[in-house]
Amino acid sequence: MRYTTLKLGEILVRSGVISQEAMSKALKEQKGSGKRIGEILIEGGYITEKQLIDSLSSQLDIEYVDLDNIKGDIYLSEYVPESVAKSKHVVPIGKKGNTLKLAVTDPLDYNTITDIGTYSKMKVDLVLAERVKIDKRIHELYVSKQAKEAAYELAKAAEMIPKQSVDFQSSDQPIVRLVNMMIDQAVNLKASDIHIEPGEENMRVRFRIDGYLVQYLETDVSITPAVVSRIKFIGGMNIAEKRVPQDGRVNYKNGSQDIDLRISTIPSVFGEKVVIRIATALDLNMKRDEIGFLPGNMRRFDTVINRDHGIVLVTGPTGSGKSTTLYTVLREKNNDDINIVTVENPVETIIAGITQVDVNVKAGLTFATSLRSILRQDPDIIMVGEIRDEETADLATTAAVTGHLVFSTLHTYDAPSAVIRLFDLGVEPFLVSAALVGVISQRLIRKICPECKVSYLASQEELDVLKPKMDEVGGNIMLYKGEGCSYCNHTGYKGRTAIHEIMPVTPKIRKAIYDKVSVDEIKDVAIEEGMITLFENARIRVLQGVTSYEEFLNFYSSIL
Repeated sequence: MRYTTLKLGEILVRSGVISQEAMSKALKEQKGSGKRIGEILIEGGYITEKQLIDSLSSQLDIEYVDLDNIKGDIYLSEYVPESVAKSKHVVPIGKKGNTLKLAVTDPLDYNTITDIGTYSKMKVDLVLAERVKIDKRIHELYVSKQAKEAAYELAKAAEMIPKQSVDFQSSDQPIVRLVNMMIDQAVNLKASDIHIEPGEENMRVRFRIDGYLVQYLETDVSITPAVVSRIKFIGGMNIAEKRVPQDGRVNYKNGSQDIDLRISTIPSVFGEKVVIRIATALDLNMKRDEIGFLPGNMRRFDTVINRDHGIVLVTGPTGSGKSTTLYTVLREKNNDDINIVTVENPVETIIAGITQVDVNVKAGLTFATSLRSILRQDPDIIMVGEIRDEETADLATTAAVTGHLVFSTLHTYDAPSAVIRLFDLGVEPFLVSAALVGVISQRLIRKICPECKVSYLASQEELDVLKPKMDEVGGNIMLYKGEGCSYCNHTGYKGRTAIHEIMPVTPKIRKAIYDKVSVDEIKDVAIEEGMITLFENARIRVLQGVTSYEEFLNFYSSIL
């Protein structure tokens, strides 16, 4: 960094980002506001944050970093007090030898930089980053630290208070802090589930990220009753009942974001295990171009969902993104001249303008009874969360052939198997043939980390399995993998994408269904009609460098 005696306004005027007249006006607005000039300029629309960063980076020779691509390490929090980080919008992002790398929004705040150097007893190396990303990193960094501190405090408190004390478990401050920070951290890391698992000596907390469980915290098992009771309390569950499984739900606030938590407890040998599903982390607000369709599958997707009646099924195992796809379709079709009604268990996200019914089996409100009532509500489009019994299957297919467009899910391993599953549920072949307009089968696979992605020459074994065509790889048989870095937690993968098998019901497939042929024959006909199989979709993603050959093998073994 080049040090300068110039003020921020002078730097921006010299770089041509803003005129002297506009700067003078902004300086007048700053007086008495208590805000820094950079905030005034951005909030007032004089300049963008990118213009500010680019000018400072160029004029002062400071590197810009995208904090989304850098993993935070909890130990760095000890070098900068939390109060300073929050008030000055600075965050430590790395340490090498006696040098602390600090992300800042204002590199001209020499007093803060000097104070951090004195506090940490290290040389400070500055980088520039966006304020919102710095604030997010501050939250992530100090929440992790505080969670461990809260767990330690709680374990100490548990030594002095009877373990049977429900009052202590539900009201003591360390437990409130610990549970809140655990949930906050899981949301920040985009985990889909939190697992709280008591063992003989320790309680382990793990997060499911990108489909795999990673450890977050391990602490004394003595705090397990307090943690479980606190979670059951906020979930509206019976704290005193520990002998049977329970389910609960809570709307939790993470900053300005509303988080839907679904809670499940089950008794185990060493205490109750808790799993919290974080519905918001499932990316239910995605757009269709973010789901991961190949161009050919996007066209088939449009063919299937843009019918005015019939039944469309989305299939795949739990956690394969079926709900994401269905919500994407519903948002796309939601408008003032369409009546959309859903029946779900549970309703995972609220969509304005759509009537959503939450199944309540204890009260007698099942999928079948709800669907029967929905048909009297003049619906254009119906979404049934899952077809799981003969009555629901019969009602859904009947609704489809009587002029309604019905969307639902099934648990099958590929698209053609959905037809056989409907047969197994007692739906007659002629009714399936008449009602079904398409099946979308999908899985999720991990994407290679963009920060540590490297290419390598494909081995003969890999070529024998993938069988690439020269036009698919541009003449170079290169594959890709992630070496592992701090950004991806040394896994080599970051994020997931969907792969699909989309089977529009063409006249040939409709006849095959009517004739009740085998699933293999239906699949052969579908492939002849242009269906891209799950295997083929995954193979293409490997050759495109989206995922690795190892991930492809893991996926392939799961569908055999």
